[in-house]
Amino acid sequence: MEFVERLTPYHLLSGFLAVSILAIPREYLKAWVALLLGDDTPKKAGRLSFNPLVHLDPIGTVAFMLFNFGWTRPVPLRPWKMRKCGFFFVSMLGPILNIFEAVIFAQIAKNLTRSSFTFSVFYKSALYSFTYAVFSFFPIPPLDGARILEALLPERYSAWIVKYEVYGVLFMLALLTLWILPLMMSPFVRVIDSFMRAMINE
Repeated sequence: MEFVERLTPYHLLSGFLAVSILAIPREYLKAWVALLLGDDTPKKAGRLSFNPLVHLDPIGTVAFMLFNFGWTRPVPLRPWKMRKCGFFFVSMLGPILNIFEAVIFAQIAKNLTRSSFTFSVFYKSALYSFTYAVFSFFPIPPLDGARILEALLPERYSAWIVKYEVYGVLFMLALLTLWILPLMMSPFVRVIDSFMRAMINE
């Protein structure tokens, strides 16, 4: 029943806006920091933008709206344009920003009327940000977890991750279609949802 409710226009629109709100600062700051560290690839790809549409991944956005977790379009990075520690830092920045966003959005939601559409948007932004922080650590290209692993591994092994990154989204689509990812993330989503509700209603 809960899943069916997420298919209503109200929940789909609030979910889309929630993903858009979390995507802009997360992806813009990752692109900006990468540029500061010497990689101009995100700038050339147009990722230094406040337009949410350049940051949203279609499949990942739908996953957020239907399953309360998902992913945004990865910021293109070229590890050889920055130091290895810089590449590691940019990769870790995504989950770190997600946690900050979750706290900020939860505090905003806390001060809104519970039955309002705006509350629904910011509550979902907080929930999505926290679940994304957890999901980001999955070592599946092009999630941050795969890039963190790439930064830690010797170059001869990290090259393998880069080679298969293009297939990562297709792999996650298959896991979604087979209901594997929703089953894996369901316990995390329930715990995070309970935690967020306690934070907001305290």
